[in-house]
Amino acid sequence: MHFDKEAYKIAKSRIISLIQSTHDWENTEGFIADGVICPDVYQEQHLRVLCILAESYGYAGCKMKDIEDQREQDVLGLTKWDVGTPRRLASLLYLLQQSAEIGAKLTLEDFLKLSLFKFTEKNMLILQDVLSKIAWMNVKKASNGNGTKLNVSDFRVHARRNQEVLRQQIEAIAPNLILVCGEAAFRALYELRLLGPELSLARKWKMQVVRDGVRVIEVTHPGYFRWAGYPYIYKSFDCIYTQLASRE
Repeated sequence: MHFDKEAYKIAKSRIISLIQSTHDWENTEGFIADGVICPDVYQEQHLRVLCILAESYGYAGCKMKDIEDQREQDVLGLTKWDVGTPRRLASLLYLLQQSAEIGAKLTLEDFLKLSLFKFTEKNMLILQDVLSKIAWMNVKKASNGNGTKLNVSDFRVHARRNQEVLRQQIEAIAPNLILVCGEAAFRALYELRLLGPELSLARKWKMQVVRDGVRVIEVTHPGYFRWAGYPYIYKSFDCIYTQLASRE
């Protein structure tokens, strides 16, 4: 798959219009216009990573927030102490990106020295740089305004409602590695056949190759308590790195 920055820009505008036409976005279903965080940077990546999650929180009454404003407005909540998912996932992605850059796997000792969970200016710059190289999207577009717990039945309704939006997004983002975070998001993609008929259930942490050679891995959700520890993130990185290396 090839990422075309100009074609993506056109597709994103079309996708936003489609979301707005199917959501009460100006009142109760505000959303993040998600996707590629920094197209100029993303198009230069050899490993184009798309992270797919279930839903966002806190933007239900905010009309629309553009994920491309991440560095200026921290749309994903990277710098908020009570929002763990962006920091944890970005820490895992840092390991993948840096290992690819130096051509060797970073060690656990290297990772522990960084202490990326600490809220320092240096760490935030590192993690913002990590996010600038990826794409990030939610299956459910209407942001959850009622806490931070996923309502599975409501989520499934929204997943079906967004099937065409999601199909167009994945096609425009053109990733070659997709990390699907959490069972709910993965099952939705599977049931809607958005990644092709090759995708199988019950293969968590196992790389699957689907249409056009895209690699897909279902990972546990970064909100899972074990993600709060550096060793678990490193172990998760090691699992993904090993599988990527075996397919080079």
